[in-house]
Amino acid sequence: MSDASHRELEAKAKEYIQGCYPVLYPIIPLKGKGASLKDVTGKEYLDCFSGISVTNVGHCHPRVVRAICDQASKLAHVLWNNVPMIMLAEKLAQIAPKPLKKSYFCNSGNEAVEGAVKLSKKYSYKHGKVGSHVVTLDHGFHGRGGVALTLTGEATYKHGMGGFADYPGVVYAPAPYCYRCPAKHPQCNIACAQKLEDLIVHHLSPENVAAFIVEPIEGEGGIIVPPDEYLPLAQKICRENGVLFVADEVQTGFGRTGRLFASEHYGLSPDVMTLAKALGSGMPISAVMCSDEVNTAWEAGDHTTTFSSNPICCAAALAGIEVIIEEKLPEKAANTGRYILEGLMEMEKRYDVMGEVRGKGMMIGVELVKDRETKAPAREEASRIKSKMLERGIIIGTGGIRRNILRIQPPLMLTTDQADRLLENLESVFKELG
Repeated sequence: MSDASHRELEAKAKEYIQGCYPVLYPIIPLKGKGASLKDVTGKEYLDCFSGISVTNVGHCHPRVVRAICDQASKLAHVLWNNVPMIMLAEKLAQIAPKPLKKSYFCNSGNEAVEGAVKLSKKYSYKHGKVGSHVVTLDHGFHGRGGVALTLTGEATYKHGMGGFADYPGVVYAPAPYCYRCPAKHPQCNIACAQKLEDLIVHHLSPENVAAFIVEPIEGEGGIIVPPDEYLPLAQKICRENGVLFVADEVQTGFGRTGRLFASEHYGLSPDVMTLAKALGSGMPISAVMCSDEVNTAWEAGDHTTTFSSNPICCAAALAGIEVIIEEKLPEKAANTGRYILEGLMEMEKRYDVMGEVRGKGMMIGVELVKDRETKAPAREEASRIKSKMLERGIIIGTGGIRRNILRIQPPLMLTTDQADRLLENLESVFKELG
């Protein structure tokens, strides 16, 4: 397609597409393969954002494409049990942290989170608790609709929303954000976890708390990696007080952090877990997993949507999981992610704008600051670097509640040569911007 055709498509998008969509990049992709994207003008890009951690197996993996085409030729939709759905549920039970076993399938991370909250509250009620509250974290992101938006601790998504983003019963605990915490780890004695306990035990009372929901690594909040002690301690606090521990692995799941699930880094055994993004390898599907015990809260007909358990999406998900396991993508993510992190940490020594480099596997964040002492966020610099990298044919993201975090989340099969290209261009951009 010509540049003129590109401009024509942009004009049509402006005329016919609602304005709620974020314009993340001024390009219109046409096709993708592996870690590469090609736009309608023919320009190629190295995708180091994966559609926000969706294309973990790369774009258009042949096995996923075959699974989609094969299932589409057999059965596209039913609203009850189907073969791909059952096979996918079995596979998830085999690979998920114990005691997770039962799956409910839906269409998005937002739906999965709302389903998890509904299930937690029903379980709490069944066991004689009021269960009116759900505890979440500052900086967390759990979705953009109703309850999920209320659970999201970022004002960016709540402007003008009023009560739609303020459902009753949601309470925030401090995030384990060591870089910006006034207490110093490890001398702090994990004060953020102690505050969580105070909140549940002394402020809300355990019988009023149905669940604590947490991203093992906060993604949209800025790739916030907790201290190793935090999540095990938070889970222990929940267990001691009869509060369900809900792991939101929508962004961290399926090899992204160097393990199949980020919960594995911390030895967690969630009562409930939400999955989406990479689950479908590009197809819209999400899941709520729970233990046999928590599943007893449901009765037939309690919860469903028209397109839950879509056979084509389930087939794509099953194929994608098989690729992740057979091609050892978590191990590749751990190794290549470590290589990128080490390169960025070396770069950090040369550029004061890089306040902190952090991450696990292929979930990497670089916090930019105007001054390392005050840690004043460098939001404009983050935006400029993202734009400069796009000009060089490399797609990265930005995020954090201050929008000063560079986010590097490539497909997990990224090669060392591609990682070098990413690092070399970042270095050049940092030099260019001074």
